Amino acid sequence: MIFILVATLPPYGHTVFRMIISSTLLWIFVVITATAASPMQFNCTTSGQSICEITNIIITEYTDVSEWEFPDHPEIAFGSHPALDDSTIITMVSKEVSEKLTNTQSIHMQNVSLMTFFLWEHLISLDVSYNYLSELIVDPTAMYNLKSLNMQHNRLMSIDFLKGLYKLRDLDLSNNYLEKIDLSILDPAKDLATLKLSNNRIRTITTSFGDMLHLPRLTVLMLNHNQLSILDASRWQFNVLQDLFLSNNRLSYISMCEIQNSFPRLQSLYLDGNQWECSNLNSTVTQLHELSVKLVSHTSHNCTEAIENICCS
Repeated sequence: MIFILVATLPPYGHTVFRMIISSTLLWIFVVITATAASPMQFNCTTSGQSICEITNIIITEYTDVSEWEFPDHPEIAFGSHPALDDSTIITMVSKEVSEKLTNTQSIHMQNVSLMTFFLWEHLISLDVSYNYLSELIVDPTAMYNLKSLNMQHNRLMSIDFLKGLYKLRDLDLSNNYLEKIDLSILDPAKDLATLKLSNNRIRTITTSFGDMLHLPRLTVLMLNHNQLSILDASRWQFNVLQDLFLSNNRLSYISMCEIQNSFPRLQSLYLDGNQWECSNLNSTVTQLHELSVKLVSHTSHNCTEAIENICCS
């Protein structure tokens, strides 16, 4: 329930009001969200489609949802998915809200001002991109079934919350605030196939305790548009990796021994937009050709010297 209070202020001659406000009317809108519980049944705004859309909903930390009921549907989009929807604002998905969605396996909750999300065990796919999340709230004792997680364009500064998500297959953490990450957190996720970490601020990638990091099904690794000056892949074992994106970093050298040993099935490598010395780059390109690895460049660069459309100095 929303109450709107409208106040009108008349002009007061040459007072400060006229100095600040050019018009003669000042409208003050005060929106108060009722905290008292009231029975509410939400229905899908679409029919006959695979995704159930729910619009015109506001949930904050003060909202009492104890008498609310959501559709018993396997895939729900809050807001008009995938278009933007100003009528839907959800700042928090609490444990109480999650308990009302236990039969839902796929959630789309993009661009709804989300700041807190309590993950439940039966959820398989979650898209909470374009929000204000710094983490997901997870229970260390729970057995999560999440396979696809899209958290691009949020406010992540750490990936520690991923520790219990062992069944992940597709993970998108691009366009966040990550600076240093320990990929060992993902070692239990043996089914991980796609990992997107592009457009962060990553300077350092580590592997804890000197252990080997095995991701036996990883095929795509995106590290482009970061601040990497060194790529230490000596403890990585990504045996089926096919596409490695390293463009637009600060790299001046990569170890071909590591490329060959850590990524034995690599097919495509993106290296443009780094700080290559031409002699090092030429040697790298030659060895990559010998390994039948294709060099790919996203964009054309204006530079005085280049090798296979990759600038160098």
